[in-house]
Amino acid sequence: MGEMLLGHLRGDLPVVIVRPSIITSILKEPLPGWMEGIRTIDSVIIGYAKQALSFFLVDLDLIMDVIPGDMVVNAMMVAMAAHSEERAQTIYHVTSSLRNPAPYAILSDTVHRYLFANPPRTANNGGEPVRLRKMRFFTSLASFRRHMDIKYKLPLEILRLVNIALCGMFSRLHDELSRSYRFVVHLVELYAPYTLFKGCFDDINTERLRIAMGKEQKNAGGHYFDFDPKSIDWEEYFYRVHIPGAIKYLYD
Repeated sequence: MGEMLLGHLRGDLPVVIVRPSIITSILKEPLPGWMEGIRTIDSVIIGYAKQALSFFLVDLDLIMDVIPGDMVVNAMMVAMAAHSEERAQTIYHVTSSLRNPAPYAILSDTVHRYLFANPPRTANNGGEPVRLRKMRFFTSLASFRRHMDIKYKLPLEILRLVNIALCGMFSRLHDELSRSYRFVVHLVELYAPYTLFKGCFDDINTERLRIAMGKEQKNAGGHYFDFDPKSIDWEEYFYRVHIPGAIKYLYD
């Protein structure tokens, strides 16, 4: 709706609409691995690092459409420069699922390898390394809900009845476990449309922009604004850049 409003109200102004997919940490500039605030896939990484999340809903064979933050910024700057004199509206998908698809399996593997090789330390237990268990994955909401009902919801209901019978002796424990249960259910249902998504975003306009502006930047001999997902080695990026950045900037 916002894009439609821009189209109706822009008048003679040039309008460039940039649609990035899931934005991840900085790849190169100005600080590799930098990010601010827990969002998207980092909620799962940090939840697992703290062992607050030992399972999740995702099909590891599906493609996660992610793009580093500096590539999004580079694409925005190049697009603005390319269309500053045009009285038109242009849309760009800044994505990776078509040019350099990365399955969720890469993220799962690199998170496990990195955290088992570099276990985070607890803040309130003498700085002891967190004892990690390999994360379990469910490929459908139905299987996830069955697991939650049997392993968590039913015991919670039993605890609730025992707590009533014992005049609130376990109220605090029940409240804490209930909050944890609701958090996991909410997080999984929030992420389900993404982790089970089978679509692919065509970035043909962005590819044309890369080709055109790449030639101009090369001829001018100036700074190269890289926003080509084909230049990313996803396994190297997650293991050497993104996951260490998440632990450094988001884990506390």
